[in-house]
Amino acid sequence: MHHTLTDSPNARLTAIVADVLGTDWTLPTVPEWPAVFTSETADRDLTCYPDWKNGRIIFELSPAGAASGDFDRRLFAKYTPDLTGHDSIDGWLADGDLAAVADALAVILERLIELPLPERVPLADPLHTERERLAEQARELAANATYFAAGLIWSQPVGDDAERLATLARDLAHTATRVDELRGHKNPRR
Repeated sequence: MHHTLTDSPNARLTAIVADVLGTDWTLPTVPEWPAVFTSETADRDLTCYPDWKNGRIIFELSPAGAASGDFDRRLFAKYTPDLTGHDSIDGWLADGDLAAVADALAVILERLIELPLPERVPLADPLHTERERLAEQARELAANATYFAAGLIWSQPVGDDAERLATLARDLAHTATRVDELRGHKNPRR
């Protein structure tokens, strides 16, 4: 559902936000929601859009030109206006007293843009992760095999220990197959 940024409701909010942000931020270039303000100095985008369902305005701060799926580097702030006398957020944007909320919006936006953006979370290398799991499973299997052998030597019951070894060996085989696949080796067992 695209709403057009015109001379009426949406442009009014954009003008208030632009006034709060100042000249370091360029105005949105696309006449639709979401409205995106860009600061080349800070290398950030501030995206603004109404949340029609909940009757509020959402502000989203991200690195300039961030990919749409790059959510780990975004910060959000919300402003919920008093919609008394208005049917919806669109009605409030169209004829509400936006100047009266400019100070509140300024506080929200200044706090938001002063915050440092979260650092990029490095994605784990699946091969590295699976190799670590395989090494841990091999250590656990070896320790249990030693315990099993000691039980045999000392004539202790070993049935449960044998079951545990079989389970560990199946897990080890599964992880080893995954490691082989990640390394590009075809596994004939599958």
